Amino acid sequence: MVYLQPKVTSADRTAVGAEALIRYRTPSGSLVLPGNFLPLLEESRTVSQIDFYVFEYACSQLKAWAKQGKQTLPVSVNFSRCSLSQPDFVARLEKLCEQYGVDKKYLQIELTETAREAEGVDLKRLIQDLRQAGFAVSIDDFGTEYANLALLSAVEFDVLKLDKSLVDDVAQNPRARNVVESIVNTCKRMNVEVVAEGIETEGQLTALRACGVELAQGFLFSEPIPIEEYEKKYL
Repeated sequence: MVYLQPKVTSADRTAVGAEALIRYRTPSGSLVLPGNFLPLLEESRTVSQIDFYVFEYACSQLKAWAKQGKQTLPVSVNFSRCSLSQPDFVARLEKLCEQYGVDKKYLQIELTETAREAEGVDLKRLIQDLRQAGFAVSIDDFGTEYANLALLSAVEFDVLKLDKSLVDDVAQNPRARNVVESIVNTCKRMNVEVVAEGIETEGQLTALRACGVELAQGFLFSEPIPIEEYEKKYL
């Protein structure tokens, strides 16, 4: 099942988009989180089926919302290293957009810095190809790898997502606030949007706003929710 977690403005919590996240419902009806099944699919190299299923689902929802006259907000989709290493990766995304008649500006491709480790993937070239095709590119989990900093100077992208590890301590730790503020200021000069994810408390939100973070995501606003609930609350 595909759930959506809204991204909101830090100022007034207005929805500006959502991240598509996969869930597995067992025959007994309980929900299994991706951490409990995606590693198995990655190991068997079948995770790409999930990646493209989520992307196609996002395309179909965007088409349905447009047809129903609902507000259209961008949806971001994560891709595994296994998917990124496929030679026709960008072409497959373009074909699905064409099939559903969806404007690519409403689809954001989220990549983690570890995508560098994918076999046969030139991350810089891949991001260039995605942006040239019309997709927005988001660097996810920023702050979890030392090499992340090199990305800021090496690659042009559209959105940077601050990892929860940077957000957790931001309310109590002045050094953490200084780091976040520096990243935000650098991104603003480079015309890159910053989204802080994993926000759970009002204190974290207040500190992040003081650092200049304008977009936010986390349980403070909403956990990942079914499509129908997202439509009612945010569209």
